[in-house]
Amino acid sequence: MQFRGFLAGVVLVFACFSAWAEPKAYELVKYRGKAEGMTFVLNYGDGYAHASEMWVTDRKSGKTARFGLDDTGQMRFVPGKQSGGKREILLKMAMDEGAPDKVEGIYTIDGKQTQFTLWRID
Repeated sequence: MQFRGFLAGVVLVFACFSAWAEPKAYELVKYRGKAEGMTFVLNYGDGYAHASEMWVTDRKSGKTARFGLDDTGQMRFVPGKQSGGKREILLKMAMDEGAPDKVEGIYTIDGKQTQFTLWRID
């Protein structure tokens, strides 16, 4: 009789934990590309674009900057922490578009533009 009570308690605990865990409503798709001494990485939230993030790494210095999606309604990324100069990344894709195999973009820093291509790496 005590075993049934213990088993019921264990099942109840697992049921409560599974009720708290919500499934993601989007898939995370990873992209990578290189241009002019920089490496670009995109984690795209397919199904929820606002979960997307980008990183730009200067291969010479090894410094990495993190960019988050802004609220303009475009795939425009701005730095999380602004440090010297105006920087932004604009991707040539719609926010509600599925995850393509290739994404083109423009990285702008202090008015100088660098075009790059990202390739899906999953």
